[in-house]
Amino acid sequence: MGILTPREKEILKYLRQGKSVKEIGRLVGTPVTSISRSITSIRRKAQDIEEDVQFFCEIGYASIEKGHLRFLTPDRDPKALSKKRE
Repeated sequence: MGILTPREKEILKYLRQGKSVKEIGRLVGTPVTSISRSITSIRRKAQDIEEDVQFFCEIGYASIEKGHLRFLTPDRDPKALSKKRE
């Protein structure tokens, strides 16, 4: 997720480890309210990504196979996709 800020990536790392919001706040030296706002931002960005992936799948530009996103043209060039359909 390249769109996450370095702080959001750090918070996400701690969430993956099962840390609570209070624990994360102590670890990064930030108030709990700031951690909560960052988590909200992470969730919003993840939802945007989900919508984008869904759109790419609907137009035939990508597919999800065995839990992995696969673009249907190796170079991700929309012109190559239209050539493939012909």
